[in-house]
Amino acid sequence: MTEYEKTVDDILNIPMFAKKIGHENLSALLGRLGNPERMPHVIHVAGTNGKGSTCKALSTILQKAGYQVGLFTSPHLVRLNERIQINGAEISDEDFTACFAKVKEKFTIHPSFFEVMFAMAAVYFKEQNVDYVIYETGMGGRLDATNVVKPELTIITSVSYDHMQYLGNTIEAIAAEKAGIIKPGVPVLYFKRDDISSGIIENTAKSLHSEVVSVEKSEYIINYLEDKSIDFSMHNRYYSYDHLKIKKTSLYQVENACLAAAAYAILMGKHAEETAVRRGLLDFYWEGRMDEVMPGIYVDGAHNEEAICSYVETLKLLHSEYKKVLVFAVVKDKDYKAMIRCLMNNISFDKIIVTNAPSDRKASLDDIASLFSEMTEQVVEKVENIPDAMDRAMDFKTKDRNIYCVGSLYLVGGVRKWITHRRLL
Repeated sequence: MTEYEKTVDDILNIPMFAKKIGHENLSALLGRLGNPERMPHVIHVAGTNGKGSTCKALSTILQKAGYQVGLFTSPHLVRLNERIQINGAEISDEDFTACFAKVKEKFTIHPSFFEVMFAMAAVYFKEQNVDYVIYETGMGGRLDATNVVKPELTIITSVSYDHMQYLGNTIEAIAAEKAGIIKPGVPVLYFKRDDISSGIIENTAKSLHSEVVSVEKSEYIINYLEDKSIDFSMHNRYYSYDHLKIKKTSLYQVENACLAAAAYAILMGKHAEETAVRRGLLDFYWEGRMDEVMPGIYVDGAHNEEAICSYVETLKLLHSEYKKVLVFAVVKDKDYKAMIRCLMNNISFDKIIVTNAPSDRKASLDDIASLFSEMTEQVVEKVENIPDAMDRAMDFKTKDRNIYCVGSLYLVGGVRKWITHRRLL
């Protein structure tokens, strides 16, 4: 076993949650490390859906403007290194190992898995002296490990139902947790989706004397769909752009692109470069989001009702000409009944295959199959693992019939591993 492999093994065996909830122990650890999280230009991003995509889009825009950008996201799809990137390049195995050693050396009370990864990212970005750092929260916001940072800009993407066992069962409670990342006097940018969550974000910002800026659906329009891109325009008091383009992956990425462009405009002010926005958005790509991983095989990490319903809109508009095979996997703490209902009420599938998410949190295969069977007369096939499920799906793949894999980021990672194995054969 190499030092890197041993490091990965050590990290994966760290408990997901620390023994003591709160930031006291993490702050002490970061202090012993010299407070690497205190960089001059930090952007902090929370939200239920779209935060990873927004982080990546903003990172790409800033890169096109000539900056070196550190990006910390979660979860990873295949390798832990994916969580820590500079200008789109994952941290090397050697640097990953070295950063863990530096963080581990300062342990007293053992931190959680996510706290360790965050501390490693902070150490790495500080050592590399990046110009900007973008931190994505893991879950929630108020109690998230990343909430020790002192940002230049705070971004909140969508607020909807997810992680209710930790964040609360109402939009009000979930929005309050997300709004917990707002800092006194730090500008807040958010996507205005409903009056309840918007009110909580606005009121929290007002109480902390923080300027608040919203992006709304009325501020952008999709002009037309090209063969390989989506053409859209966006206008409000902070920006005015006609005919921007993103890759033709999914419609929901337009919202995330708008947030990223608005964030760049706020950060740069009068120094914002339109060319950086155009080039950045056109080059923007985020793995596992309506991602064509092989010809005619698409994976998407949508794992709650809002994300699935956005996914469905993309299928209806951009993939209407194709017949469809569904491969579905989900974890048990999601509202998968609502997810399945949204899929089945809107899309007709030629074949439905359900499989296990490679996680201790996997939902019962029998339960999942039963829910699908209640909504269709066709036989729903249960396959125990992702490689076998994909092999089975390939039996139905034709020139005009695509395979669509959705329900969990664990499924996305599993499909990517299956592809790698096929290529090695």
